[in-house]
Amino acid sequence: MSIFSNNRKATNKNHFNQKLIAPMVLGSILNPINSSIISVALIPIGQAFDVLSSQTAWLVSALYLATAIGQPVVGKLIDIFGPRLLFLIAASLVGISSLIAIFSPNIWWLVIARVLLGFGTCAGYPASMYLIRREAERTGEESSTSILTLISDF
Repeated sequence: MSIFSNNRKATNKNHFNQKLIAPMVLGSILNPINSSIISVALIPIGQAFDVLSSQTAWLVSALYLATAIGQPVVGKLIDIFGPRLLFLIAASLVGISSLIAIFSPNIWWLVIARVLLGFGTCAGYPASMYLIRREAERTGEESSTSILTLISDF
């Protein structure tokens, strides 16, 4: 019996950890989903806050600027502190930004929420790449092309 269990452990060691796939894919698609969702909501948001379209455009720009600044920084922080801590901090930022957005008294509070959201969602992709690299090193195999394809499709 122990021969089979040792064989099973050896087999599992050479395969990519399947538990990592869902968090990596979901974390990586948060940013593109948020970019798509806001585009159809800009006019109603502008009407709700009685602001010009030039002001609602800041909702899109804020997310892109935060992501452009945050992703390289988060990538370096993940190399230093590891993907789990940064992913948890990023998920917390997403939650905080959601609360700010719900209770926003004006458009500028929504912009602040979008900046936090950008910083929060930009951690998913670097964390996923780090985990794929680490799993490839652990298993001694090349990075899983199917997982890289899933992540890059978004």
